[in-house]
Amino acid sequence: MNSSVFTIYRRVRCKGSALLKGLCVLCGCGILSTAFWPQPAAAQQDRAELSPRIMLSASAVETGDTLLVQLDWRHMPTSVRDPIVSFGDQLIHMFPHPDETRRVYAGVIGIALSTRPGPAKIRVAWSVGTKQHASSAAFNIRQGTYGVETLRVDPRHVRPNPDDLERIRREQAELKEIYTSGSLARLWQDGFRVPVSGEMNGPFGTRRLFNGELQSQHSGVDFRAQTGDPIHTAGSGVVCLARDLFYSGNAVIIDHGAGVFTSYSHLSRMAVSVGQRVEKGAVIGLAGATGRATGPHLHWGAKVNNVSVNPLTLMRTINLLNVR
Repeated sequence: MNSSVFTIYRRVRCKGSALLKGLCVLCGCGILSTAFWPQPAAAQQDRAELSPRIMLSASAVETGDTLLVQLDWRHMPTSVRDPIVSFGDQLIHMFPHPDETRRVYAGVIGIALSTRPGPAKIRVAWSVGTKQHASSAAFNIRQGTYGVETLRVDPRHVRPNPDDLERIRREQAELKEIYTSGSLARLWQDGFRVPVSGEMNGPFGTRRLFNGELQSQHSGVDFRAQTGDPIHTAGSGVVCLARDLFYSGNAVIIDHGAGVFTSYSHLSRMAVSVGQRVEKGAVIGLAGATGRATGPHLHWGAKVNNVSVNPLTLMRTINLLNVR
């Protein structure tokens, strides 16, 4: 050690080993301290290995049900990009949790009637720079139990003629466009409610035989109603359809945002128009028996991420958020 370096060494020795080791790095004598001389690459790697906290509203659900996923992102480094949440090929529209602080998210998952029962998982992916990371939360899917119902309807609604078939194809294309192009932001504000006061008389998922030959699975819930009874929207949102459809009759569809839609069918009259903002409980039409119906009633349907789900379980799932 030359005299000039030795002089510096003597002056700083009393100030502690951290400063001494830092000085040695600078003067090149080969002593390296991670306490004084941090290693950003290692620190970043440790931070990237952190995983978000994933919370599910249930450990087991039935086919046709919905599941609430909540994601606590607060302890993740601010440099980490926002999460991508998926279930199979279903991309979940996450939104800021209404009752929590920043960087806590929530989203609703639809479990299709056709989903195979058994173990399943929600996948959460994020990236740090060019490096990809993922975590998951497991749950179980059970096969729902559904009854069988025989109904008599207008033969035209069982064996449509060529013109009707062309109309059905056009309407199906329009509905597909509606259900895949809704608002990404959450539009409801204070939970959901049942849209009519009558009792339920047509459960979700029931297998139906129309005129003894056409079988389908009920994609919504039917409620007893008299012609002219007011029908209320389940939650706030924007009207994205209000017109007569071949099977649904006079129908209204509400986009609630974040992949959530509700529909109201067989109305005798519609009281809203496309693009109109409606609040929870607003009257959107009157009950009737238009379309494929055996009598006056309300068919209440729901979709989550373009998956038909039980609107009653969707309502309970939405209300778990305790939105005020």
